[in-house]
Amino acid sequence: MRTRRAAWIDVGGDAKPLRCVLWDLSEGGARLAPAQANKLPDSFTLILDKTTAHRCRVVWRKGPLVGVRFLLSAEDEKAAAKPAVAEPRELSPELRRSLAAHGAADAALAAGPSVSFFAAGFVLVLVGLTALFYFAGQQSGLGSAWALNVCQQADSLCRHPEFPGGASVLMVLVYFAARGMEL
Repeated sequence: MRTRRAAWIDVGGDAKPLRCVLWDLSEGGARLAPAQANKLPDSFTLILDKTTAHRCRVVWRKGPLVGVRFLLSAEDEKAAAKPAVAEPRELSPELRRSLAAHGAADAALAAGPSVSFFAAGFVLVLVGLTALFYFAGQQSGLGSAWALNVCQQADSLCRHPEFPGGASVLMVLVYFAARGMEL
């Protein structure tokens, strides 16, 4: 079943749970996108929400994606020979406290792009507009047809390319603020 929501990976010990995106979920496993897929151990606990977790074993890795199989027991983890279907289990009180302490109280991730994704897109658009109006202003003085056409349509922006440039700087601040809230 296709899904797109937040989940957490508990590697054990004193390490805080790692955030990941759950892309696909089935009875026997899942497809995940953890932050550092190449550094993820071969087995870990996948925390789906406040009450549900699965012991998992990595069965494939492809770039930023990881495929895992849910394990029923410690023997399954060692054998890992045939697919198994695992029942979700309750989170331990210490895992719940750890999740709450690290701001991972709610595992739901709204479908669709994040706020920082849109902020980054606006930054790119504004930087592109700043460059366009700067070069159009320079080229219109040389009589370039395309630049004259652009500057005829947006005279004040050709004369003052710092307007979209200033907006770019502000949008960068919005991007970092949104990114910080998402982490």
